[in-house]
Amino acid sequence: MHSDIIIAAAVYEELSQLLDRVEKPVVSRVGGREIVSGRIEGKAVRLLVTGPGLVNTVQSLTAAIENFRPALIIQTGCAGAFKESGLRIGDIGIATEEIDLHLGIEPENGSLLLKDLPFSLIKRHGLNVKNRYSINNELVEIALQVVKKASGSDKVRFKKGPFITVSTITATEKRAKDIYKHFRPCIESMEGSGAAYLSLYYDIPFLEIRSVSNIVGKRDLTAWNLPLAFERGNMAVFALIGNLSDRIFTTEIAENTEKKD
Repeated sequence: MHSDIIIAAAVYEELSQLLDRVEKPVVSRVGGREIVSGRIEGKAVRLLVTGPGLVNTVQSLTAAIENFRPALIIQTGCAGAFKESGLRIGDIGIATEEIDLHLGIEPENGSLLLKDLPFSLIKRHGLNVKNRYSINNELVEIALQVVKKASGSDKVRFKKGPFITVSTITATEKRAKDIYKHFRPCIESMEGSGAAYLSLYYDIPFLEIRSVSNIVGKRDLTAWNLPLAFERGNMAVFALIGNLSDRIFTTEIAENTEKKD
């Protein structure tokens, strides 16, 4: 039975404070990527900087999974929040599903909402997946409650909801409103659906936890707060790892993984 956690993020700063907390770190290379192994709060972890975007995420995570199968994958980092979600800069979002915005058939009327693909990307557990990847509700709720309780702060909002993955970053208010109208997402990022796909393909439990660095819409870097997002994202994942009960980790998560080993 494997029992470690892969924690993946696009850039170093999204993992930097977690890396500082790894006990007896061991640095190795897998799939051409540097990976840091050790323990955080007694839990075995591997920290992986994948590089930004879907291609980097899938390549690096596949190599890490094939090298040693984890019990849990956590995708983290900073991201944009849709203002209609109520999330503000520095708040924390946890994905209930990942939606790949660019997978589908272009509609003849030019609508943003694509038609479903005429084929499946993957079929697992009776699911016919085309561009939406559901995430285990029980695991999401556990993560939400654990992270909220551990924060002990009323300055940070926590919200679960759909995330979207884009390859073209949203940069206008009109497109942001159109996306929200069709999908009701709380978070936009560039990596999540790749990690969610792999978790489904390999039958590995998955969580995505992101901190808000900016509001989706007209691109104004002066309004971003990356340092705050990096700090709170690292701390949210640290809180989750530290408070993930041994019963959940060794039984519910690892047992699910063991079925497909």
